[in-house]
Amino acid sequence: MDLAGLQAWLADNEWLGPCPSDLLVFWQDTGGGDVFETETILGPLGDPQMGDDIASVNRAMHSRGMPARFLVVHIGSLVSAVDTGKGDYVELEPSTFRVLRRFASLDEWYGTTLRKEYRQRYGLK
Repeated sequence: MDLAGLQAWLADNEWLGPCPSDLLVFWQDTGGGDVFETETILGPLGDPQMGDDIASVNRAMHSRGMPARFLVVHIGSLVSAVDTGKGDYVELEPSTFRVLRRFASLDEWYGTTLRKEYRQRYGLK
């Protein structure tokens, strides 16, 4: 996704709140999407028909009681969000939205969660 497209999308979606810069870079590079067989990184290119667009997922989570400060950016084997109040990433308990773990960066989140889970299966280093 080009920078102008990402900026236009962000301007049209101010409800997202402040997003960490590493997430914005990731979205610009990839647009989000599926990784491995069960994981989805939500982003600007998500498809509402597939249930992987960031707006629909967050509306559903907020309607179930998720605090407004959380922006869900990943669904799959776990639920991951940006804590827009603190600017870090969190793993949320899916039914109560209690914070299970915090991560300072997108890289730390990925390395501690998805990469750790799928490393052996896919021969990742």
